[in-house]
Amino acid sequence: MAALLLAGCASTPPPTTPAPSGTTTVVDGLDLVFLHTMTAHQERTLAIVRAAPQRVREPRLRTLVAAIDATETDEVAQARRWISAAGPDTDRHRHAHPDPGDTPDPVALLRGTPEAGYDAALVAVLVPQQRQAAALARAHLAVAVAPAVRDLARRIDESRTAQIRLIAALPVAPPTP
Repeated sequence: MAALLLAGCASTPPPTTPAPSGTTTVVDGLDLVFLHTMTAHQERTLAIVRAAPQRVREPRLRTLVAAIDATETDEVAQARRWISAAGPDTDRHRHAHPDPGDTPDPVALLRGTPEAGYDAALVAVLVPQQRQAAALARAHLAVAVAPAVRDLARRIDESRTAQIRLIAALPVAPPTP
């Protein structure tokens, strides 16, 4: 699959993007595919955690939701800077990853959940979302080119995996495997 993505995403020599540390980050090819894909995924996560944070009853879950919001907002901003700096022709790296047709909209599901079941519904939506983020990031580690993008993928994998462990320890309905 990586070979197919590489063939479909080959391009002219990549532009450089200044990294926060002052080093130069080259973002192109599969790194751009990953950044576009992960940004879309994180935007969905942000919609989930922002659906109704005031309805979260469990204090540790409320704290985790706020941390997810802050972390993923920062990660999306960084990814957008790298994508933007890669040039105006980076949309060719954007790939559609539609949800299966039978998957309900998680934000609509949360908005329609009664107060008493909100924490359990949030956990049921958030755990698979974070599992998928970790899997996407882990898959990119093998093909990442730019060290900064590889580091982002590693951090996403580690943090989302840790979030799932934290959620599993909370006194709300346990996440399904």
